[in-house]
Amino acid sequence: MRRLLAILLLLAANQLFAQSQYADIEYISVDTTSTRRVVIHWNVTPVTDSQSYKIYRWDSQWNEIGSVDEFSSVNRSFTDATSHPFDHSERYTISTTIPEPYGNDSPLNDKWHQTVFLQSGDYDKCRNSLTLNWSAYVGTSVANYTVYGRKIGQPYIEFGSTADTTFATGKLEEGTDYNFMVVANLQNGLKSLSNIISYTTFKPQLPDQSLIGIDTIVNRQGAVELHCRIDVDADLQGYSIQQFSDGQKLSDSQITDFSQLTFFFNADNAKAAYTLSALNYCGEPIFTTSDVYPIVIEANANAESMQVQWNHSLSNSEQYTVFCSVDGGAGKIVATDLTDTSIELNFNEIADDRAQNFCIRVEAADGTRLSQSNMVCVERQADMWLPTAFTPNGDGLNDDFGPVVKSAQIVDFEFIVYDRYGGRVFVSSSPDNRWDGTHSGKQVAEGGYLYYLKAKLQNGQTIERKGSVNVVYP
Repeated sequence: MRRLLAILLLLAANQLFAQSQYADIEYISVDTTSTRRVVIHWNVTPVTDSQSYKIYRWDSQWNEIGSVDEFSSVNRSFTDATSHPFDHSERYTISTTIPEPYGNDSPLNDKWHQTVFLQSGDYDKCRNSLTLNWSAYVGTSVANYTVYGRKIGQPYIEFGSTADTTFATGKLEEGTDYNFMVVANLQNGLKSLSNIISYTTFKPQLPDQSLIGIDTIVNRQGAVELHCRIDVDADLQGYSIQQFSDGQKLSDSQITDFSQLTFFFNADNAKAAYTLSALNYCGEPIFTTSDVYPIVIEANANAESMQVQWNHSLSNSEQYTVFCSVDGGAGKIVATDLTDTSIELNFNEIADDRAQNFCIRVEAADGTRLSQSNMVCVERQADMWLPTAFTPNGDGLNDDFGPVVKSAQIVDFEFIVYDRYGGRVFVSSSPDNRWDGTHSGKQVAEGGYLYYLKAKLQNGQTIERKGSVNVVYP
């Protein structure tokens, strides 16, 4: 009985001893250099050279994919020739067969390992950065992950390390082919490689600067209308119209609808500068047109002429055309091909003496670009003057006396001539009715006479004149 018990205890000890020799997967890794397959590594203290190992891969269940005997497994590794680690992650476990009298097949090791599977995430066109995502290494603790990348045909370089399973590469070169891989740095000091992915970075089509511009500016009495032209084929976030005054940005309006080659933009500051910018994917301007300004007119007038000034609009090489309408009539060109930003216009060269209201606008042209100013209206200053003498002798020269009226539309008129004693010798209620030097049908005597003039104009102005005139008979 004692002998039987000793034999049983010896067998149990052998069995326990054999179980302690069952293999554990140490790590698995993707062979990125040649086979593009998974290589499984394990460790074990063998009982005998005749023991062997079975490798299993998970494909909705554990399937045996190969076996290795201890005698031939010098490095205790196995390459899974049917694995696809570049398509998805792969999971493995191992069992050990120890022949009698030392033991038997071990159960499947529940400490399975799974490869790192790398895939690309979002590409940030703004920063030229690619976000990489991967599945975590499973089977042993991971210290961290190191991301490696290279331009095709060049050595790999380290991009950085992270404890997470996501990583943004930082700025990459535009339009360049890259390879990326991840290395899991295991707590046991070993490394597991992921699959390799390829990615071609984005290279935007830059805008054609000749297709971008502010072609027309219209100053609609302070409301500014811009007609702009853009390159719709460029790879951009959009366009921006910016408004500046004294170097300070007043507004910034984004344009993201590229359905038309041209678009209109309304602003509210006729004294501001405007630019059109093409914006990259970060919203940063990569091309900006030169400043343009709406034309703002200033004008003042006297009885003879008006002075008109305005500002540059499109460039210093632009040329100007001046339009004028008189008393509500149609506008007509009164000056063209000007290079100065001011002009003096003589009223008598534009209209007759009675014309009173003059409305001016200016157009600037620079090649095909056009800028239209606001319209400014001025009133010709009314002018009436009277001579100091006249000769009513019937020779047809200087035979009558009255006010000479310029640019005045009279609605009420009073004109009286007195002799030296204060007696009235002539009264008129119309500027067309002038004194012919007679009183009561007879020629007056030579000498000095006094007059009084009062005229109310259509614009509300009242003109009064007092003075003397000499009657002379040559």
